Amino acid sequence: MHCGLMHVDQDIVNTIIKHCSPRFFSIGLPGATMLILDFIIAASRVTACSSLNAPRVEAQILLGSLVCFPNLYEELPALHPTTADVVMTKFRDVKVTVLMRGTGPRCVALCSLCIWLCEELVHGTQHPQIKEALNVICVTLKFPNKTVALVASDILHLLINYVDDLQKFPPDTPKKIVEILIATITHLLPTTESSPHELDKRLVVSLLLCLLDWVMALPPKTLLQPVQTLSPDKEKPDKSVLSCIYKVLHGCVYGAQNFNSPRYFPMNLSDLTSPDYDPFLLLESLKEPEPLHSPDSERSSKLQPVTEVRSRIQHGLISIAARTVITHLVNHLGHYPMSGGPATLTSQVCENMDNPYSDSPDLAPELFDGPNLQFFVLNGTTLLSCLQVRAEDGVPGGGMSAGLTTTSACVRVIVRDISGKHSWDSAVLYGPPHCGVPNQPLHLYKKEEEEREDGLMALQAKLVCREAVPSWNSLREEDVLDEMLQYLGYSSPECLQRAGGPLNIPAPPPVCVSEKQENDVINAILKQCAEERDFAVHRGNGLNMRAVEQGEPGPQRPQSAFYYCRLLLNILGMNSWEKRSNFHLLKKNEKLLRELKNLDSRQCRETHKIAVFYVAEGQEDKHSILCNTRGSQAYEDFVSGLGWEVNLTSHCGFMGGLQRNKSTGLTTPYFATSTVEVMLHVSTRMPPDSDDSLTKKVCYGVLGTAVGVCVKKVMSDCNPVMLFY
Repeated sequence: MHCGLMHVDQDIVNTIIKHCSPRFFSIGLPGATMLILDFIIAASRVTACSSLNAPRVEAQILLGSLVCFPNLYEELPALHPTTADVVMTKFRDVKVTVLMRGTGPRCVALCSLCIWLCEELVHGTQHPQIKEALNVICVTLKFPNKTVALVASDILHLLINYVDDLQKFPPDTPKKIVEILIATITHLLPTTESSPHELDKRLVVSLLLCLLDWVMALPPKTLLQPVQTLSPDKEKPDKSVLSCIYKVLHGCVYGAQNFNSPRYFPMNLSDLTSPDYDPFLLLESLKEPEPLHSPDSERSSKLQPVTEVRSRIQHGLISIAARTVITHLVNHLGHYPMSGGPATLTSQVCENMDNPYSDSPDLAPELFDGPNLQFFVLNGTTLLSCLQVRAEDGVPGGGMSAGLTTTSACVRVIVRDISGKHSWDSAVLYGPPHCGVPNQPLHLYKKEEEEREDGLMALQAKLVCREAVPSWNSLREEDVLDEMLQYLGYSSPECLQRAGGPLNIPAPPPVCVSEKQENDVINAILKQCAEERDFAVHRGNGLNMRAVEQGEPGPQRPQSAFYYCRLLLNILGMNSWEKRSNFHLLKKNEKLLRELKNLDSRQCRETHKIAVFYVAEGQEDKHSILCNTRGSQAYEDFVSGLGWEVNLTSHCGFMGGLQRNKSTGLTTPYFATSTVEVMLHVSTRMPPDSDDSLTKKVCYGVLGTAVGVCVKKVMSDCNPVMLFY
């Protein structure tokens, strides 16, 4: 093998590389690692070969299988690749340059480069070629061959899991990647909108979703940092990264022609040029894929209607993806996960819950017979359900009203839009709790006992020293003005008009009024006062002399079961003339019910289910493998690294076909971000009590999943296909 890999005849090298299994270095053949350097040099020769039949794919796969060896074994003895003699040397690194070079099958090379990059980031080796590898991956995003560019987008998507490690190369690397995605989408969008190829639009959509996950992975303070450009405009303030994100999303929604305005233009690729990144790095160009059907072919003419329908769908694909990203960022940026946990991104509340007019556990036609529910469409993009339900009583803390005075009913608004389903409860709050207590009647006339007590208090007040301020209640029968003047003269002598003359001494009568006239006036006033008192005593209780007592009106219960919903919509301005053209009432019928069920069944996140089986030593048939109820410690550690355990009976996220009735187990690993959910079907978590349980394991584990992981205790061939039979 050593001599063959070093042979000058390229055909011999090609034959060895072509027929060597990709698992050549992983199956543990004795002495296989001594040929590592020989295979690296041979793979480099194959990828650089001009022959059309050269096994470039096999060479890249073999080279990619070695990227983990340096960090795993550190230094390995290997045969020297420059001589046919048995001369030993040390193997310390893989020639990553071969993976980054523009020759050979680029998709395989990019995947191998991604594995090497993740390996170096996890081990923190500070490898000097990490920046160069990132440069190659980011530049490949605008590669002419869209299949290769899609692979680069998926790789960049994967690197989100290493965002903390990427901050060391240098700390602004994650921010730089977001800027590269913005500039790349800005660069590709004008040509993509007019392109007839589906792959072009799929690439932009993939980049938008990749941008979404990168933005969600970064803290808001990083997104608010300014974008550094080569020629900054001193007159305009620096644009933040978040501002550029919304500008490129705005262009994807309304068209690339918006980029013609400097106000809506995000950034150029040339603005990203730096010592660590070259946006115009030259890569080998591959042939652009041809359309599926030629416009002049006979088959194309027959399928023209289908093609037209698909083109119309593809035309709005980028706009829909951009709207989804905008809505997701507005709702969840900096707020995920909230108190509901990572499994809860949208509401699980439906119109039948807490509805006094519906007893069905699911959405049913009887729901439409209730007078407390109406459906509306807002702006042609949002479905609103307004439901009037009973207010919560006896809830600790006062429930939704927090103990404030409220009504006996509240309004529940359920919103369905492109981001999912959201539910809000609202109530009319009148004020503090005492606002709901009826006012106590005011007694304007005191009883005789109280009057006598007031008289005694007044007499006692007369004996009080004038150093105290006189009280109105204590001096009810006295001359209050006289007492106040007396107090002021005592406490503030400077207010006296004449020294030693109290302020409460009556002023002398006018000169023109005689003493007799004065006495007549006093007697007349006293007589009038006595007559009025006598009249009040004898006739004051008559019906004509007493006003009718006014009672406080009691609260009125609204006659309409939709009253508070209409009140809320009025307050929000939905019934105004300005909103009427964008706010419409829907008819409640079977078609609407089907659409509601269809919307609620859709997941607002990407969902996956993965089957995990444990194969113990000596197990080669389906029955023995599915009967495993536990695995080795290494297996359990592997499963625990896939996600966190959730209780299936109370799990509110994606179920992936598993049941809540404990027939498919009690717990299972689950993983979620704001954009993806993964439910793992672990065979050792499912009960193997009967043949029916084994059948469920096969159905839920193998037939029900697109990805299967077979964990083996020993190195042996395990064919998952045998689990079908």
